[in-house]
Amino acid sequence: MMSKMKFISFIPWVAIGSVIGSFFIVPLMPKIVDALYYKDKYNNDAIYCFEQYIDSSYTIKVAMPSGNSKYFLYNVDEERYPLFERFDTTYNSQNYFNNPCAEYTFFYCREYKKYMNIITFKDVNGNYGNKELYLTVNRDDMNNPEYGTKDNPVPVLKAVGVSEPIWFSGKDSDSVFIEEFYRNNVINYLKYKMPKEEFERRFRSKK
Repeated sequence: MMSKMKFISFIPWVAIGSVIGSFFIVPLMPKIVDALYYKDKYNNDAIYCFEQYIDSSYTIKVAMPSGNSKYFLYNVDEERYPLFERFDTTYNSQNYFNNPCAEYTFFYCREYKKYMNIITFKDVNGNYGNKELYLTVNRDDMNNPEYGTKDNPVPVLKAVGVSEPIWFSGKDSDSVFIEEFYRNNVINYLKYKMPKEEFERRFRSKK
């Protein structure tokens, strides 16, 4: 018995634990965290609900403020109203630049007396200032008094120029392209941006 205890005491448990951690636990950590946290972090059923959101949407016509106007909220508080957001989808930091990201244009809409946010999950590379736009908004969002505030602006997932393109490339004048862009924009908005509790209430509860 004593010989066994002496033998056990000589086993380098710390070194063995370090080897196990280095070769097994550490490499598996991203997969473990992804399975526990990221798997259900976002609204993965958005692909099945986007048509319902689109069907309840309509187009409004607005005149956008000038680029340096206080009506563009970024000009008032750039920390509170950022131009960009990235959504983490994995624990693996090497995947950072592959994570989806959204561009935001927060502004006050004078015609409808609501705060709105033009959201795009693709770089538009254009200009909204001093232009007349057709904005596509969701009816439920517009009718909900909880939307349209500074803290919770109405999401705008499609914006095209009335008489001139917004995108410098002019791609938003292509109706086929812009409809595909809009479809993908809605899916990404519902999946990554809409709060999970709201998504469950508006879509999952109706199944």
